Amino acid sequence: METSIHQEKQKEKKKKKHKKSSNSDSEGEEKKKQEKLKKALNAEEARLLHVKEIMQLDERKRPYNSLYETREPTEEEMEAYRMKRQRPDDPMASFLGQ
Repeated sequence: METSIHQEKQKEKKKKKHKKSSNSDSEGEEKKKQEKLKKALNAEEARLLHVKEIMQLDERKRPYNSLYETREPTEEEMEAYRMKRQRPDDPMASFLGQ
């Protein structure tokens, strides 16, 4: 009788430990996701500056296919693009200088 009660308590403790570890895992994943998004935002800013510099060049002096990339963008890069793109229907864009 007592051993079954003890076993049940041990199972509950294990469940609690797993719940705590899953919470810390999800927090760790969230931090990694935020870090990847931050890197992607920085890369998107750098890409926009590069595009701006290349577009300032004369058409004849601009390298051929200089803005073309052959790889598929990651999910973080897509999110960064969506966050950075200009929206014509945004009423606050004029206040932010965009």
